[in-house]
Amino acid sequence: MSFTSIIYNTEAYWKVLRMRELVLRLPLGLRFSADDIEKEESELIFALKTDSKIVASCQFVISGQTAKMRQVATASAFQGHGFGRDLYLYCEDQLKKQGIAEIYCHARKTTVPFYKKLKFEVISEEFEEVGIPHVKMKKTIM
Repeated sequence: MSFTSIIYNTEAYWKVLRMRELVLRLPLGLRFSADDIEKEESELIFALKTDSKIVASCQFVISGQTAKMRQVATASAFQGHGFGRDLYLYCEDQLKKQGIAEIYCHARKTTVPFYKKLKFEVISEEFEEVGIPHVKMKKTIM
């Protein structure tokens, strides 16, 4: 397995998008729109992959020294084996090298324990996003 940066609108990007749709969107009865996809052109996208399969991915919107982490997903067949954690730690290291000091995310309520293990803290009350409960979490990395 290897870590990689994903370039928007490449074959690898479309594989990542499909995996995210299967894991994050379809279970909620949602699909990606053309507008959703177009907005991703300026994001940093990272993945953990085998030779032919995307195992996990996440992406970041950068603003100054802050990165919003979004669309964190691990393919169903690979969940529960630490691949999401490994990818996050790789991403954190890459972001530190770019001078990012803080990462935040809107975490699904069911994923809060995962992020707490990575030293994120809850900084908001519960709110609804894409029809399910979320909280805002953050972590200082520098």
